[in-house]
Amino acid sequence: MSPAAPPSSAALRKQAFADHVVELMSGMGAVEAKRMFGGHGIYLHGLMFALIIEECLYLKTDEQSLAPFQARGLLPFSYETRHGVQSSLSYYEAPPEVYDEREHMAQWARLGYECALRAQEAKRQRAGKGGKKGEASRKTASSAVLPAAASSSATDVASSSDATDLSAMRNLGPKSQAVLAKAGIKTVAQLRKLGAVQAYARVKAKDPRASLNLLWALEGALSGRDWKSVAETDRASLLMALEDVQRLASGPC
Repeated sequence: MSPAAPPSSAALRKQAFADHVVELMSGMGAVEAKRMFGGHGIYLHGLMFALIIEECLYLKTDEQSLAPFQARGLLPFSYETRHGVQSSLSYYEAPPEVYDEREHMAQWARLGYECALRAQEAKRQRAGKGGKKGEASRKTASSAVLPAAASSSATDVASSSDATDLSAMRNLGPKSQAVLAKAGIKTVAQLRKLGAVQAYARVKAKDPRASLNLLWALEGALSGRDWKSVAETDRASLLMALEDVQRLASGPC
């Protein structure tokens, strides 16, 4: 095996910039910069709240935190899709003063981290509501179909059948179900156990033509959201996680 090529000057410069940002954020806790598709994802306590692309820091935003960014005329991270369509993420550039003073960095970085915390809590609440709704609907269906004297084992079978039906999940139509089945994912339980990223990686290994829309759809199915909303708000963190999964699967070079 030939030795790995040394990192380029551009790669060294990007890493130095990421290290500088992490140092400025060190007062917040154990902030980490993880490499991702040409840049870095910035994490605190397992939550991605910022990203670095081309030596520019972008912070996660939502409706509650967007005003200060817009008031300063700061722009979102945008990119061009394969089809030539301009799109953007809910990550806005940080103002220039954050690179010089820890106090300024902390003020703006907290906006991103608090946004990530809100997104995590909203996701948790959606998952909880989805579980309660699913349980209630299964109970209603069972009571409507089965006589009162039906055995508990029959009820369990009915509930289990409903719970494993992928067609009942949001975003997953017949085509999505078919590609999941080819990857050995045929039940809701299997999908939940793997998670959206691992499930997509399995599908991608079987069918390299699988598009990222399936990844957004899987995350939306598990969190009760439309896939387009997932693509807008969680794109960066999902791609980062996917990159980690694919790197681990490929093993050491």
